[in-house]
Amino acid sequence: MIKIILDKALDKEVYLDFFDYKIGGMDFGGLIKRDHPTINKENHEEYINKFYKENEEELGEKLVELNSSIEETQEIFFKVLEKIFDYDFSNKDYGGALSIFDCNPRYLEEETFQVYYKRGPLNKRKVAYHEVLHFIFFGYCDNNLSDLVSDLDKNNGPYWALSEIFNVIVLNLVELQDFLKDPEGMFYPDLKKVYPEVEEIWKNSNGNIREFVEKSLEVLKK
Repeated sequence: MIKIILDKALDKEVYLDFFDYKIGGMDFGGLIKRDHPTINKENHEEYINKFYKENEEELGEKLVELNSSIEETQEIFFKVLEKIFDYDFSNKDYGGALSIFDCNPRYLEEETFQVYYKRGPLNKRKVAYHEVLHFIFFGYCDNNLSDLVSDLDKNNGPYWALSEIFNVIVLNLVELQDFLKDPEGMFYPDLKKVYPEVEEIWKNSNGNIREFVEKSLEVLKK
């Protein structure tokens, strides 16, 4: 089950983690400055406290909206993933939090994530499923394909890149887009060139996850 909350303390940590962070061609610090031009390391705690207080009603409304949308659709989401992985993940708990920053990080150890509150209703829901899919993909690979991935970094490099490409492929499946109604694009510019080759591997693997992961990692390690 997926549940979203508000977590002001986490946003304070996220600011310090992302105010100057770049990866895969994305400038997360730039995204923060775009929406919050006056925030900085010295005033970030005071700024975030004030922002949450002044926007309490809007944040609360968006929280209720997102949780309701997820509750209405997560059964379908988990059923599609069960067909892919041959395992039912719906009995696990996945936690998320709305964020005032457009960084949308995920924390693999805790299997928690953030969703930027200003995104549209369909897009916020899709981000939630995107992050949960990361947890499921990495968990499956750790448990079933450790010989292929045990020495690889989940936050950088080919394994991370594969997880991002895999998410785009899966979230654009017809069975999911029938209810998501919001096509998934490649968020990281640096991965766009290699995406078609990995997508072709997926199509030719006929649902064989081991084959897909092994061949895709070979491409991404080049």
